[in-house]
Amino acid sequence: MPLTGVETVYLQSSMLPLFEQAGINMIRRNALLWSLVEPFEGDRNWGAVASLEEELKLAAEANIEVILIVRSTPPWAQKVPGSYCGPVWVEELDTFAAFMHEVVERYSHPPFNVNYYEIGNEPDIAPSLVPLDNIFGCWGNMGDEYYGGGYYGTMLKRVYPEVKSASADANVLIGGLLLDCDPTHPPENKTCQSSLFFEGILREGAGDYFDIVSFHGYPPFTGGKIFEERYVGWADRGGVVYGKADYLREVMATYGVDKPLMHTEGSLICPEWGGPTCNPPGEIFYDAQADYAVWMYVRNWAEGMAGTVWYQFEGPGWRHGGMMYGGLEIKPAFTALQFLNQELKDAGYIKPVSDYPGLHGYEFYAPDKRIWVLWSPTPDAFTITLPENMLRIYDKFGSEIIPESDQLPVKSPIYLEFAP
Repeated sequence: MPLTGVETVYLQSSMLPLFEQAGINMIRRNALLWSLVEPFEGDRNWGAVASLEEELKLAAEANIEVILIVRSTPPWAQKVPGSYCGPVWVEELDTFAAFMHEVVERYSHPPFNVNYYEIGNEPDIAPSLVPLDNIFGCWGNMGDEYYGGGYYGTMLKRVYPEVKSASADANVLIGGLLLDCDPTHPPENKTCQSSLFFEGILREGAGDYFDIVSFHGYPPFTGGKIFEERYVGWADRGGVVYGKADYLREVMATYGVDKPLMHTEGSLICPEWGGPTCNPPGEIFYDAQADYAVWMYVRNWAEGMAGTVWYQFEGPGWRHGGMMYGGLEIKPAFTALQFLNQELKDAGYIKPVSDYPGLHGYEFYAPDKRIWVLWSPTPDAFTITLPENMLRIYDKFGSEIIPESDQLPVKSPIYLEFAP
């Protein structure tokens, strides 16, 4: 099973029983600020991140993997003056590499045991588009054909050897790419130039200087529908998540690079422009969000992604995307993830289920059973003829469904069990 993750604003001990219940074994923390640790060159104060270090210890004690995002360029190292989220000045790239060496040397061993380091967050954004201290990465350069990706690649070529010299087991992730739209199929009146950032990294020859490609994708809920596969800007490739994955793999193939993908931010969001069902969101949205929890984690597994991170765990979250309501009050999405990991524990992905046109379906195999996961990607239900050798059916929350005949309408995700 790929890594099942969530992003937390602050890891609390009260979350750990919930993680165990839902099979969550990874967190992502956007928390290590270079500018906080080293506000003056050569003067590193690790006491400034003492609270973060307590979180990392807590995660390690619970055997939870951590993706640690390193960001925030201090003023003395800024290529774009005043921009903390912007790129590092070329003459300070080796200084940043030395900082990353110390970061990995410090955190890749007990009591922290961090194995994943992400350099920035959404670096394919230009500094002029966001506040100077934004949590986005903002290494983008609108005056460059590849939007500054080449310079980010230059940085990786300096940093990666230092990371690996500190710990051969450390994994370097490209900062989670926003990927605004598909540059090979741009929407009307858009060039999608920022999405060339990743190609710029590879053109710079940095394909051997990272371990994992991190990217983001959120479908919105609007008009009572989940706009995943029809998301404007990525519909020609299969949607806001799978279209981006297809594009990234195509670019890698062009340059002879083969690295795993991680979907490091995703959830079903209910934006302010989503209509009456989002202002405020209610039961219809939260039920759809539970559907999408199954969609996202199952399809990412089937697509061969190394891990999936729901943004975010705490509620209500950005555009109501949190897995909790306010605080740690459980949402239906959490309950759906809990049963998913319970049902597919010790299972392996086998193949798509193609028996039912109009439905998405995936087959998994566990030592004691085979499982089909089926759902409708549209608001419409499709009636299926149940297989004769089927043993049991469960809904997305784990309640058993007792069919009245061999015909069953399917809309939300269901699980069909068979003998192994």
